[in-house]
Amino acid sequence: MRARVSTDWSFHGTQALVLENGRLRAVVLPALGGRIWQLTQLTQLPHGRDLLWHNPRITARPVPFGAVYDDVFFGGWDELFPNDAPEELAGEVYPDHGELWTSPWSWRIVAEGPDAVQVRLSLDTPISACRFTKTLTLVAGEPRLGIGWRIENAGSRDLPYLWKQHLAVPVDEPARLTMGARSMYVEDFGSPRSGRTGTWYRWPYLVEETAAGRRHDMRTTLPGASRVSEFQYATDLDGGWCAVTYADGCGIGMAFDTAVFRSCWTFASYGGWRAHQVLVLEPCTGHPISVNEGVAAGTHRILPVGEVIDTELTVVAYEGMADVSGITPDGGVEGDRSDCGRAS
Repeated sequence: MRARVSTDWSFHGTQALVLENGRLRAVVLPALGGRIWQLTQLTQLPHGRDLLWHNPRITARPVPFGAVYDDVFFGGWDELFPNDAPEELAGEVYPDHGELWTSPWSWRIVAEGPDAVQVRLSLDTPISACRFTKTLTLVAGEPRLGIGWRIENAGSRDLPYLWKQHLAVPVDEPARLTMGARSMYVEDFGSPRSGRTGTWYRWPYLVEETAAGRRHDMRTTLPGASRVSEFQYATDLDGGWCAVTYADGCGIGMAFDTAVFRSCWTFASYGGWRAHQVLVLEPCTGHPISVNEGVAAGTHRILPVGEVIDTELTVVAYEGMADVSGITPDGGVEGDRSDCGRAS
């Protein structure tokens, strides 16, 4: 299973970079925010299984800087920096979901197989003057993609920030969300299954504060008929990982450094937000949504002028798992194995 990279593809007229090795294919769209558009589990025959969600009503396309994110959210895996909601930081007003997702990234091939391929994407952010590099590495025969980042504040002001991954997966079929969380907070958004927003609970069970005290297992995804939408984040982690496992034992997971990504957010729409059926995995450098509030509370950080963030993340496509209890930094999947497929 040789690793290879191809630059001969486009998606609706947009340059596409294709990395594959017989077990995993990653399609990257540099001009569309440097996003990973597809992660395909090639061992799921006959055509492979696409593990990323795509909006069925919006085509991936260039989006103007400053656009409203929700109105043009076409899916895949993008990133947020230095903010989520529009906010003023260090004297500058930042657009919805930040600078990265609408900005075109430059790219170059660093290594070309057969043992491994590497592609490096780069961006100088237009407002914060930060320098981003993102290096994708796919090794021959492995069902995992390694990603390394370097972020430098090359501007003239210390920058309060959040930096968040935003990986959308489909949940049209029953699935199970697991992650290394202890305490969770349900934000004031949408219509969560418990009927209450603005509440904390101990992962994975949310117990309603009613006489009946109904207990909700927040690991379980819901059908679209539930019309639930939930936005929550871990305020305390006991491990840097998250995963979504489907009933057939296949799934996708991430391992990340908790020294950098100190929280893990999730957004879920089970028919409740614009009728979509999607779950978004969001390892983040802190919480809550407001960067300024988080800095004041000590839960968001400031990137000083000249300082650098270096970190790595591994995403893995796995098979044969009844449940996942952890993912190691190199993409090893831990948990209960099933007999419904091959384990990675």
